[in-house]
Amino acid sequence: MSTLVDSWLQGLKTAPILYSQRLLLRPVCVGDVTHIQKCVNDRRVSDNLSYTPHPYTMEMAEIWTRNVDKGMGQGTCCYWTICGKKTNNFIGSMGLSLYREQENCELHYWISAEEWNKGYCTEASKRTIVHVFEDLNMHRAHVTHRENNAASKSVIEKCGFVLEGNSRESLKRFGKFENVLMYGLLQNEYLALKAKGLY
Repeated sequence: MSTLVDSWLQGLKTAPILYSQRLLLRPVCVGDVTHIQKCVNDRRVSDNLSYTPHPYTMEMAEIWTRNVDKGMGQGTCCYWTICGKKTNNFIGSMGLSLYREQENCELHYWISAEEWNKGYCTEASKRTIVHVFEDLNMHRAHVTHRENNAASKSVIEKCGFVLEGNSRESLKRFGKFENVLMYGLLQNEYLALKAKGLY
């Protein structure tokens, strides 16, 4: 059971509600912390994350929530809980690291293993990218994935990101050095994709 209280977390509440065809991206709340801990503690999920430890405890989930709340209060990030629009079932997490002076941001996401292979990650990512370029008026968005994460690669490519480089053996994960692939998307590239009906 989480020891956090919603009334403490003013930063989290600043996330705008976003809708897509099947999904609702809403502010993170205390009731999500148990779901976050359970999903991220699943080795199928944690194996695809870059820095999150395993096992992932409730204390870690609460610390993450407090840190995100602080960052959102300072305007350096924005995070959402991904839910089913009709069912309100917990699906995963979507986030942005914001570099406002550079008009740049980095996309972060994970999906509960029980909800894989349903297209939710691509749908949530595309909706977030629309927010990035049309609401936040960012010049650029970027995202990375570990080289062996084929599912994340597929999401990134479906969103139209351009491969920009391979940061060789830059991440040590579970005792092994791994390559990290880096992608970017510029606002004019997003607008071109939108004109083609891809957004």
